[in-house]
Amino acid sequence: MKILKNKELQSQVLKYIFISFFGYSFVFISLYILVDILKTNKSIAFMIVYGVLYLMLYTIQLRLLFKTSHSYSKLIKFCLSLVFFYFLANVLYNTFNYFEINYLISTFITVLILTPLRFIISKFYVYK
Repeated sequence: MKILKNKELQSQVLKYIFISFFGYSFVFISLYILVDILKTNKSIAFMIVYGVLYLMLYTIQLRLLFKTSHSYSKLIKFCLSLVFFYFLANVLYNTFNYFEINYLISTFITVLILTPLRFIISKFYVYK
């Protein structure tokens, strides 16, 4: 229970939620534009948008969230987590699509599953 009373951790969780909100707003708006307006394949659009989001996250989380400095080991760990979560996000998303769940709902469910996992991995592995 001590970890739940940690003010720094609480602050980081709130910032992470805020960053995630804007990041996933980008995801939903971009997916809508690519899929519904530009008629891009749903899976290709998801891979592109999610890939762009992950590329932006390293710097944002490094400087704004965890307030740490860049190092090659952090970058390598971030890249490893990026590959893992990119793969996992695509598997989850395409699994939901296989069951004919709307692409935006599929994205939302994927986000709900992965967001807490990404915070934990980032906090205790990548930026440690």
